Amino acid sequence: MSALRVGFSGTEAEMAAARAAAEAAGVPLDSWKTLVVASSGSVGAPAATAWKVFSRLEEWPTWSAPLHLGARWIGEPGFRVAGGFEQVLALGFPLGTVRTREFVTRLTPGREVTWCRDEAGIVSCHLWRFTPVTPTRTFVVNVEVLHGGPVGLFAPFVQSRWSRLFQGAVSGLARRAEGEAEKAATVP
Repeated sequence: MSALRVGFSGTEAEMAAARAAAEAAGVPLDSWKTLVVASSGSVGAPAATAWKVFSRLEEWPTWSAPLHLGARWIGEPGFRVAGGFEQVLALGFPLGTVRTREFVTRLTPGREVTWCRDEAGIVSCHLWRFTPVTPTRTFVVNVEVLHGGPVGLFAPFVQSRWSRLFQGAVSGLARRAEGEAEKAATVP
């Protein structure tokens, strides 16, 4: 799809998630002002286990480092529409470390969560998707679509680094979920 920024060569699943995130945010994918950051991977654990690990938000820094420096629920813990959380992200140049407050806009429990916001001229929408492949394997997609004039200007400087950070988060989640699935399989 030539409409996406140079350097984004997502899988079919990543492209579908990017389209869903762009639609949720109400932004076009085919604009110089749009940046898509995506990663995905196969997790050797049931979707319920991967979702359970992901849902323990306070533990994100343990498996999503160096991207996440902190995360905490705002109010009642747990993903729910309009429920919120705060995260501290190490994004590097030009943004550095940022603290954001996110509120869930769409949720399919155990399968997908989306949070979108419009702040300082930038619309963003983040989506995590957990697709069962077999009873013991899950395909995970982590994508964010950002849109706005400033995004178009800094995209060439951040896309590669942010893609690596997102992939590190998916890989870290996979290691943690696989460890928990292995532990559960050995407990009588």
